[in-house]
This record gives sequence, structure tokens and C-alpha cells, in this order.
Amino acid sequence: MSAPTQQAWLAAHPYLEAIAKLQRAIDEAGAAGNGAGVAEPRWDAYAPDFARGVPLLHSAAAGFDPAPAAADALRRIVDRLAATELPEALAAEVRAVRDRFQASPDAPLHTVRALASGTEGEEVSPAVLGYLGWAALQHALAPVLSAYAKWRADDQWDRPICPTCGTAPVLAQLVEEGAGRRRLLSCGRCHTKWGWKRVACPFCTTEVPEKLGYLDIEGEGGFRIDICDNCKGYVKTYAGEGNDAFMLADWTTLHLDVLARDRGYERKGASLYEL
Repeated sequence: MSAPTQQAWLAAHPYLEAIAKLQRAIDEAGAAGNGAGVAEPRWDAYAPDFARGVPLLHSAAAGFDPAPAAADALRRIVDRLAATELPEALAAEVRAVRDRFQASPDAPLHTVRALASGTEGEEVSPAVLGYLGWAALQHALAPVLSAYAKWRADDQWDRPICPTCGTAPVLAQLVEEGAGRRRLLSCGRCHTKWGWKRVACPFCTTEVPEKLGYLDIEGEGGFRIDICDNCKGYVKTYAGEGNDAFMLADWTTLHLDVLARDRGYERKGASLYEL
């Protein structure tokens, strides 16, 4: 099944238009630098950590630091949103973040470093700051993620957590491979995709067929919801073709999270959105 265009998807899901507008502003501001100045990791030095299951952003050996570029992107994003018409509650939060950055010039760098290392605490707990910080990191990481995918092309990362940032997946994709289909998990924070078992829960790792299933949803552009009755987790799974970046953006299918929750399942993957 071919993917719908972004215009067609938003027309069919008009309640997503507000977040689509927000995301466009974020992407336009964040893409201005697009990872400029971010050196590739030292792949050979990182290899032992990779073999032990250490995500790229958590490895000191990799010598990889996207934080300065991400901090610059975060400043641009916050400045852009502060000048954009937004719902009042969100606008107030963005202004508070902008004021904090103006009062403390090092705050953007501290924010993205905490997010990337997984050590974020109270200083980045507001939802809007985590959301904007990861949006900035996505732009800083984008060029390196392509090189990382090529480096680990044989999929020796046989784990259900993201090989870049270490968080649990929120989405999956089924792609054609030979006579069948291969399953890729997708991170909702940094947008990394990686191969994993076709029939297994990415949260509790059960492979018992009777515990695994899916909710088939008509009219949702090739999406279904893979469910586990052992841990009650789920992943939104894209079985369509094309327009991957948009269809796997997480925010485009927030309504499927609501549907899964209403059926008694829990979102166990990292979320940047408050449902």
C-alpha cells in the first residue's frame, strides 16, 4: 500500500493540523544548521562499546559530541517559536524557555547534553523543553545517523532499545526483504531505525505466539498496532510504502496511541508528547 501524501493525511486527520504547524516551524528553524560541524564518531573506537550494547550517545569512546550543534539548533527553534502564533499555554512555556536561555547562555547546551546522555533531571523536566531539545538533537544527529546505519549494516545490534540514544521504540516498519518482510524498530526521540526480530515483543521480549497479536485499523495508510498481552505494550507499525519520514514521525499517529490506550494497552516507548 502506497503512503498517502502529507496533505491527504492531514485532511483525513484535521485534529493534527495544529501540531503539524508547530512541527513545520520547528523543522524550518532546526534545519538551518542541519548538523553542521558535527564530526563523525570514531567507529573503530566505539566498536567494543557497540558490541556490549552501549548506545552511541552513551559511549565516551566514540568521541562523538552533537551537543554544541544541537544547542545552536535549540536556540534557533526557541527564538522562532517565540515569534510564532501559538496557543497561549504553549506560547507562555516557550517564552519561559526563551527567557531562561537569555538569562543563562549555557542552558541550551546543558539541556541537550542531559537529554543525549539520558541523565536529564528536573532542569529539563518540562515537557516542552524535552520536546524542543530532542527536535534540536534530531537535526544535529541527522547526517551521522546515515553513516551509523551503514556502519552497522549487518544488524549486529540485536537489542530492542535504540542503538543511538538507548530508549524503547514507539514505532516499527515492515519493509520488503527477499520473499518476505523485515521488521525495523523506530525511535520516537532521535528517529533512528534498526532491525529486530519479526515476532517478539520489544518490551518484555516474549516470543510466545499466543501472547502476540495486532489491531488492524482500516483507513490508516498501512498502519496497524502490534500488541503484547504479556506486558500490555504496543508499537504502531507501518506496513505501507513511501513517505517514511512523515509516516514514522510519531506525532502523525498520536490518535493510534489513544486507540491503543482505550483498548487497554500501554505506551512503553519514550514519548515526547502528552496524551
